Amino acid sequence: MFCRSNPSKLCKSLCINCANRCKKESLLFLFLFFIIFSIQKISRYTFEDSRQSLLCVDTNIPAVTPPLADGLIMAPNLRPNRWTPFNATSSNDTINRRIFFHETSGRYQLNLQQCCAVESAAKHNPDRPVQLFIRPLKDSCPGNGLSSSHPSSLFHNPPWLDVLSHYPNVAAILLNEDHYFSGTPLQDWYRAGQWLKSQHEIAHLSDYIRILTLYKGGGLYLDTDILTLKPYQGDVFRNCLVYGSSRLEVFSNGVMHLERGHWLSAELVRLLAVEYDPEAYAYHGPALVGEIMSRMCGVVAGNSKSNQCEDVKLLSDRFFYPVEAPFSDAIFNENENKTDVNTLIKIRKAYGLHLWNSLAYVHKPVRIDSNQIFSILARQHCPLTVSRASDFQS
Repeated sequence: MFCRSNPSKLCKSLCINCANRCKKESLLFLFLFFIIFSIQKISRYTFEDSRQSLLCVDTNIPAVTPPLADGLIMAPNLRPNRWTPFNATSSNDTINRRIFFHETSGRYQLNLQQCCAVESAAKHNPDRPVQLFIRPLKDSCPGNGLSSSHPSSLFHNPPWLDVLSHYPNVAAILLNEDHYFSGTPLQDWYRAGQWLKSQHEIAHLSDYIRILTLYKGGGLYLDTDILTLKPYQGDVFRNCLVYGSSRLEVFSNGVMHLERGHWLSAELVRLLAVEYDPEAYAYHGPALVGEIMSRMCGVVAGNSKSNQCEDVKLLSDRFFYPVEAPFSDAIFNENENKTDVNTLIKIRKAYGLHLWNSLAYVHKPVRIDSNQIFSILARQHCPLTVSRASDFQS
């Protein structure tokens, strides 16, 4: 206002200097804003770059640079740089018939019970492809950014991979997690990384990735502690959910079949993308399945006949859960050299047996030559795993 009323040379000079200074300060502000924004953006994806720039195979083998694919199909006695890339989207029409497992612990190992579960599924269903998705090693990844770009000249042959390679219908896939989630409705959930800070990290990843696999390609999902006892034949195993107990109150997400494009897998993915709770243990699994079936199909707890969705079958617990959690110790008991015949008869009417690996702390160690019910069944349903029992750590 002063310069407007006093248009002297001094005022004009002051105004010009002020304008130049403001211009410089504005440019500096924009530059600083750009730097801060870039740092925040980089920080947001730091975990992704540090975790997914390499695929860790084994503590004795340098990490492998991931391909632009969903994973690598592993092969025993073959160098990692010769493993075949795997893409879920390129699977053929038999994908709805596949049986698949996810091992998400990041230990890059299967114990004896897990290997037995995969072998039993392959043995009883030779006409169905069986896919085992393995999460890359989570910790103690050897090598660095300079040397790891060159895959090791060594090869890796753990006992479980050697056993499963004897079945031509089995593919063990080292998963490229970032690529697997990329371009899907769960991409933002995965990249945000909130699940990495949860005390239920592994459980939540397991709940999410099994649904993503159903969404991407369909098939029959089985937990790695489901021992297959009979072939999964017939329409009964098409688009089905399974109750986890005789009370018919809770669905298990440990056994599910949905065809590619099924509305239920799409709805599960949609809700998982927007309703993540890092503190909740079971919500993203059985509870979410039950919530959708109640809301969209009218299912009432304890009444399987209340289901109004003809394109989703509900199977009773006798199919896969003949022994409920409170009594799961019976599967591993020896009972002073007396086999629990009544429990064994009940199990043999089932198509699969949930081994309740998550409750392993109440079980006695597996003795493959004993009269434990698991050992008796293992000798029949996963003979190659049993033959290599001494090679498994647990």
